[in-house]
Amino acid sequence: MASHTLILDEINSNPSCKHGPTVLFQRNHPNGSIVCKYYGCSASRDGKCSFYTSSDQIDSSEIVYNNTCNITQVRNTEASQKFFCVKCQRLVLKLNIESHNNHKIILNLREDVLRQPARFLLTPLTDDGIEAQYFFSDDTLICIEGIIEQLKITKIISLGAPRLHEYLLTSTATKSLLLDIDKRFECFYDATSFLQYNMFNHHFFGGSAAQDVFISFLQTNEQKDRLCIFTDPPFGCRTELLANTIVKINQLYNTTNSLVQHVLPVFWVFPYFMEAYIKNELPSMEISDYHVSYTNHRRYHNGKKGLKNGSPVRFFTNVPLESFELPSNQGYKFCYECNKSVHKTNIHCSICSMCASKNGATYKHCVKCNWCVKPNYKHCNKCGRCAQKHDCHFYQTQITCRICMNKGHVELTCSFWKHFKEIKRHYSGCMVCGKKTHIIKKCPERKIALKEKYFLGKYNNVLNT
Repeated sequence: MASHTLILDEINSNPSCKHGPTVLFQRNHPNGSIVCKYYGCSASRDGKCSFYTSSDQIDSSEIVYNNTCNITQVRNTEASQKFFCVKCQRLVLKLNIESHNNHKIILNLREDVLRQPARFLLTPLTDDGIEAQYFFSDDTLICIEGIIEQLKITKIISLGAPRLHEYLLTSTATKSLLLDIDKRFECFYDATSFLQYNMFNHHFFGGSAAQDVFISFLQTNEQKDRLCIFTDPPFGCRTELLANTIVKINQLYNTTNSLVQHVLPVFWVFPYFMEAYIKNELPSMEISDYHVSYTNHRRYHNGKKGLKNGSPVRFFTNVPLESFELPSNQGYKFCYECNKSVHKTNIHCSICSMCASKNGATYKHCVKCNWCVKPNYKHCNKCGRCAQKHDCHFYQTQITCRICMNKGHVELTCSFWKHFKEIKRHYSGCMVCGKKTHIIKKCPERKIALKEKYFLGKYNNVLNT
C-alpha cells in the first residue's frame, strides 16, 4: 500500500487556499520510490478544497455576517439591542430584524450568554471533512481548571478549544486567547481574545495585525506569568501538522521573550489509541488517565449512552504527570507506585510495575506472555501473545516486537535476541531472562544486550521503552 508523507519545509511559499498555505504531500510506492508530489489543503480532509496560485488570492473575509453593518458595531452594541439568528448563526442588530422574519431567533440576550456562545448559542459544526466541533462537559472543564491552578498557569493559548476559552473568561482569572478556524466567534470576541487561525499551517487569517496581537499575548513576565498551550484538534487530523505548529509557537515564544530553550507546557486532547502518532512527533508527551467527556458527542461521554469503559479521549502532555492530581470526586486516585493519578478502574500491577490500563477497563496480567492485557484478550500460543481473534500470519507482520522494538515479528522469532541465547519458551516469566519479577521492557539483560550489540546504534533509542 502506498504511503503519504508531508514535506513541511517552507510551507508559507506553497500555493494557498481559503484556509491559508497548502501542504506538500509526497506519495511513496511500497518499494520506497517516490510516485508523485502534490499540494493539498491543510484543514480539509475531504479533498474538495481547491487552492489558488500566488496571483489569484482570495479574500480572507469570505464569510459575511451582515451586509448592513460591520462585525465590530454588532459586537460593541449592548445586548438589549441585538438578537441571535439561529438559522444564520450570527448576531444581528434589532434594527435589521425584518430581514430575518422567517428565521428562528433568540431575543433578550444577556451579557453572560454572549460571553459563552459555544455553550448557549452556536450550533456545533459537524462537517468531518473540514471541522467537527465537540464541546467539553462541565466535569472536564472543572478538571482542567484544577490542573491549571496546580501548575500555576496564568495564560493559555486555547488552540481549537472554544468551550475552554469561554469557561476561563467567565469562571477564572486565567487569561485566554482563542485561536480557532471558526469565524463565527468574531461576533462575540474582539481581537484581544479571538483570532481566526488555522492550527495546521500556523496561518492567521487577519494577517500581520493578528500576528502582532498573538506576539503581544506571548510576551510574559518571567516572575509572574506561566503560559500554556491547550489544544483539542479534530481526531482525524494529521499529527505532523499540529506538532509542527506547536513547535513553531514554542520557538516564537522563545524569540519574543529572548529565551533559548524554554519548553512551553502543552496539553493535547486526543484518543488514547492515537498515542503512537503523537509520541512519534513529540516524544516528550505522556498520556494522562483522565477520561475527557463532551456534551454533544454521541458516545464520548460518561452518561448511560456512552461507551462501556467511558470516553477513550485523554490528555497528552509534556508536563510531568506527578505534577498534578486528577479530581477524586470524579473517580480518580493517586497511585504512589506510578507517582501519578489514574482512574479507579486502573489497578496497579506489581510485575509490570505500572497501572497498565489505557482504555478504561481493568486489565488482567497474563502469566503466559507476562503482560497486562485487555480483559477480552485471549492468549495465542502461536504468537506468544494475548490478542483478539486474529489471523496469526497477518497479525505477526503488523505488530512490534517487545524485545527489539522492530515491526514485523513476535518475540518468539526475534532474530536479535537469538544472537545471545534462546528465547525462554516456558512462558513462566520474562521471555528474555525467565524471571517472574519484571516484564520484557524492564529486563536488565535485554538492556545490556542492546547496549553491547548496538552501542550508539539503531537500537540505542529503545533502551528505555
